[in-house]
Amino acid sequence: MKQYTTPEQTAKLIELGFEKPMWRVARKFDDQSPRIAITSFGKLMTFSYEDVFAYSVGELIKILEDVASIVMSYSYQKNGYYVRVIIPKREGGGMYRISQIELIDALYDMCVKLKEEDVI
Repeated sequence: MKQYTTPEQTAKLIELGFEKPMWRVARKFDDQSPRIAITSFGKLMTFSYEDVFAYSVGELIKILEDVASIVMSYSYQKNGYYVRVIIPKREGGGMYRISQIELIDALYDMCVKLKEEDVI
């Protein structure tokens, strides 16, 4: 299960006005990236990495839960994760549902949808 947004997703959320993410994530890349050396059982191993910021699953849940008067739920079903947001009628009403294979992708899509529709 993916735990963090991709660099493209992170950039889109920042562009939409969300606070920058708190999590710094090391991602492996090709041989052109900086390297880190680790000694394990007498063997020297090197890995390519890039230190980047990304939103975590928890951060995106918090963004959605912090919005006043929105009821949010998520669940796993056999073909992926479902995220549902209910806006009370006094706030304009409506229900939004999104499903994706990965929870982080469903949460990301919900944040983008609600922001673009001026719900949050």
